[in-house]
Amino acid sequence: MIESLLVFLLVLTGTAAGWFLGRRSAKSATARQSPDWIPSVELIFSQNSDVALKRLVSAQSLDDDMVEIFLKLGKSLREKGEVERAIHLHQNLFARTDLNKQILQELELELALDYSAAGLHDRAERLLIELLASKGKVQEKAAITLLQIMEEEGEWQNILELSQQKKFPSQAAIQKRIAHAACELAVRSSARGDYIETRQLCRQALKADSRCARAYVVLGDMAFHQHEFNEAIRCYLKALDLDSGSIIALLDSLVESFRQLEDLQGLLAHLQRHDVALEYVPALVAKAEALASEKDTDTALQTFIEDLEAHPSYSGYVAMLGLILTFQRQLTESQAQGVYGMLQRIRAEEPAYVCGHCGFKARQFHWRCPSCSDWASLKALTSARPSTIAFEDL
Repeated sequence: MIESLLVFLLVLTGTAAGWFLGRRSAKSATARQSPDWIPSVELIFSQNSDVALKRLVSAQSLDDDMVEIFLKLGKSLREKGEVERAIHLHQNLFARTDLNKQILQELELELALDYSAAGLHDRAERLLIELLASKGKVQEKAAITLLQIMEEEGEWQNILELSQQKKFPSQAAIQKRIAHAACELAVRSSARGDYIETRQLCRQALKADSRCARAYVVLGDMAFHQHEFNEAIRCYLKALDLDSGSIIALLDSLVESFRQLEDLQGLLAHLQRHDVALEYVPALVAKAEALASEKDTDTALQTFIEDLEAHPSYSGYVAMLGLILTFQRQLTESQAQGVYGMLQRIRAEEPAYVCGHCGFKARQFHWRCPSCSDWASLKALTSARPSTIAFEDL
């Protein structure tokens, strides 16, 4: 009986040992197939570890966490200026056969961004054009990136050709950029005197973006240079209806068109109709000069001051002094008080102090800079000396 019990215990012990060793062997095999740890981006950078990167790339299988690490790592490499390493990483990942289509598209987009950062725009464009056939955020980001590259390269015609092939998504922001590409070509056609092509390109711009005020500005400029002042005015006013900010680009030609037609009353009516005139000082000046011609200089000056009170600015104050000299008038006591009040408002809104360490501007004095935390760095803000002014627009 005892011998039988001993035999049973030995068999049971052997079975248990075999099960344990088999389970341990299976775990070891699993560990060999996939990495037992996933290095963080911070660890790879802190150690500058190409070994860790190689180990990560050579994993036999990738889960979502590892893919996220890859994408984050590639972006970090690109942003740190290590574009070649980013390209190498994304190329190796893109060559894998075990990734789904969506991940491959994201990697292709990242690789295109790498090429763009490296100045390899042709390669970037080829990948991005392929991605225009995808869907969702990848397609939208690819379209925006492609448009940015083509705009920098001045490839306006290529943009229009892709648009005509319906390659771009229909988002408003993208169609707006396509419209401006057509306008860029329209400006060149107008300069060559090809007015038929100019009109066709402006129609393309408006087809892409029906609220493209620039297309009407281009048409207005073309009519203006052909001395078709009525047509020029019609186009300029249409542009203002679509975007009041376009007055910056068309004001001088609009005023001259009305002057050529001897219709300053019409100019006044339209400037008064558009509230932008109250914010754009040259428009206020044009309005005052038209009033001086139609009525009298006192009315013109008073109207200018009243308009300026709604949106006080130093440039408006300087323009007012110019009108006083031009009209050879003097401010009344009430007008002078109003101007003084405007200057006080301007002063209250202007920063009075600047940090000599980081350039932070503040209205109130602080011993410790709120931006960079440096002590005793805030000084009184003064105008730049003439020798330090950069004449970028000359």
